[in-house]
Amino acid sequence: MKLNSVVFKLGATILFLQLIILIPLGYIILQLILNYSMNQTEQQLVQLSEKYATQVNNIDDPENLQLLEHLANMTDTSAVILDQNGETVLQSNWHEDITDEVLANPQIRQLEHGETIVEEYTFNSTTYLKVAQPITNQDRIQGSVVLFSSFGLISNSIHNIIFLVIFASLGAVALAIGFTFFISKKLGAPLIAMEKVAKQIAEKKNFSLRVDYKANDEIGSLAHAINHLSETLERYQTNRNEFFSNITHELKTPLTYVKGYANAVRHEMYQSKEEREEFLEIIENEADHISNLMDDLTDISKIEEGKIDLNKEDININNLTEEMIRRSQFRASEKGLKMNLDVPDNTVFLFADKNRLDQVLTNLVENAVRYTEKGSITLQVKEERNQIIIRVKDTGIGIKTEAIPYLFERFYRVDKSRSRANGGTGLGLAIVKNLVEMHEGDIDVDSELNKGTTITLRFPKEENSQHTTSK
Repeated sequence: MKLNSVVFKLGATILFLQLIILIPLGYIILQLILNYSMNQTEQQLVQLSEKYATQVNNIDDPENLQLLEHLANMTDTSAVILDQNGETVLQSNWHEDITDEVLANPQIRQLEHGETIVEEYTFNSTTYLKVAQPITNQDRIQGSVVLFSSFGLISNSIHNIIFLVIFASLGAVALAIGFTFFISKKLGAPLIAMEKVAKQIAEKKNFSLRVDYKANDEIGSLAHAINHLSETLERYQTNRNEFFSNITHELKTPLTYVKGYANAVRHEMYQSKEEREEFLEIIENEADHISNLMDDLTDISKIEEGKIDLNKEDININNLTEEMIRRSQFRASEKGLKMNLDVPDNTVFLFADKNRLDQVLTNLVENAVRYTEKGSITLQVKEERNQIIIRVKDTGIGIKTEAIPYLFERFYRVDKSRSRANGGTGLGLAIVKNLVEMHEGDIDVDSELNKGTTITLRFPKEENSQHTTSK
């Protein structure tokens, strides 16, 4: 595992977080155990000293030594009996390095008042717990019993507990490491897979690869985004390749016509003047076709670069749509199609760029004529309170539902073979969508296969202006 890998970094982070919780927690547990043991020892010494003090009637009684030894051995402490002046009467399990002064004068006075003394002190680098209890007889202080317990002796009693705590902590760390490795692998594996897929997409242009991760979390969202990007790039690459193929075809075909008929005119291969004029007309039409194709390419390039300006003015939509019907009537009649116009009785004005709006409607109506074999085409205008609606309806071949979301993408063609035959390049609708959006409008498509298509344009109303403005 590489030290700079995301799996290692993630694992190290999780382990670090676990350790900064476990270490203080272990320390706190040890302190609690130690304090509990100290308190228990202190309470035990106080209780035993009280019990011993109540059983002694006379500090000079020889049986006191036996009782004192029993007390010292039972509690593993050093014990001493003092008289009223603080002088030693009896000792048991005594060590000379415990102290050179059992009780100080202030402590003797405390005992004379019937108080119990509990004190921690250090002597010769050793810390002790000292408990002193007054011995009373007939409400008179005879002396005192003093017990000494070394902290070292007390700590020995909890060594086993500390060992168990440390052992449990090590086990917890081992489990944390295992858990960290598992979690980091679980989280890191899909990230590594995404990295490999991204490299394949970037370096080898293999846009067919997908990340196989289905969880509904942030990593799943990232995987979905990468897959969506891959699908988009794959579709873009396919459409681009087809676009260049179509452009080549669209340029090569008219150029072949132009070259052939120009050569025929040059070498006077026509039979009559009328045939010569027909040849020249074909050359002119093919030149117009190439010019229109170049215009589309120029428009899409300008749109991508944001270099198209709109010269907006008040447009009479009634007149514009009537003109559109007249222009399309000839081609529609050649296919036996009926052209219908549905406009309101009142004149509808739209504040827009006339040439660009004409380009939009021309593209939509020509597409309707191109892909309709029988029936009719209707151009409808509606004026509502806040918007103007223009619809182009046809009874043509329709569009598959799954193809509609991609309809306005550059280079996309629904029926590739039919588009090639009709001269489509996949640019027209992309230009239409961008021009509509530049007018702050939107475009919707409703289509049913083999029944027809309705394309709806919606434009917001703006205050009429009598002057041409630029946007």
